[in-house]
Amino acid sequence: MVKKFNEILKEVEEDLMKMVDLCIDQMENAVKAFVEGDRELAKHVRKRDTDIDLMEMKIEERCIKAIALYQPVSGDLRELMTAIKLSSKLEKVGDNASKICKILLKSNIDGNRKNELLIVMKDYLINMLRNAMISFKNRNEELAREVYEMDKRLDDLYEQLYRSMISKIIENPKNLTLYTEIIFTAKYLERNGNIIASIGDRVVYMITGERIKEEELEEKLEKSESN
Repeated sequence: MVKKFNEILKEVEEDLMKMVDLCIDQMENAVKAFVEGDRELAKHVRKRDTDIDLMEMKIEERCIKAIALYQPVSGDLRELMTAIKLSSKLEKVGDNASKICKILLKSNIDGNRKNELLIVMKDYLINMLRNAMISFKNRNEELAREVYEMDKRLDDLYEQLYRSMISKIIENPKNLTLYTEIIFTAKYLERNGNIIASIGDRVVYMITGERIKEEELEEKLEKSESN
């Protein structure tokens, strides 16, 4: 029974890693589509979002069955509950990539939207997500805490981009729509930073049974989603 349970844990972990790889591809392609004005790539990203949704459902179902069959306690139970939470958060990361593409597909502006800060934010996010999942896989509490703290730098990058776009709007108001689209795209990246930081918090909980500041993060997420 223990052997079978451990096999299920391994399968769940492998599924989460596959989900992460897809989320990384989605973020890469979403930002690429937006800055290059590639509407076909944007449609491709929107279509693949369903794959992420299905992966979340698969992971959740597998974890719930394992809990029902084996009634794990302590660390094993926290691991399964963390896996459910992580799959839900990764699904939101995928959703935000899809929403970036929706901005492009609804836009009446053609051509290049290249913005260096968007690229920096995207690269930083991907590194943040990889570290979050390494901390999960290796049970690395220190790295999980680092991921949680990394979100502050992403917030700073967003504020820098936001101020830059506002200045451009003042200087050249005829490009208001373009600069506003860039701000909204950056906001979705900033939201993903909040989500990935909360993954770090969840990994710390899985390892130690204690949270960093989950309530504070959830409030931040709800506030950013309502804006």
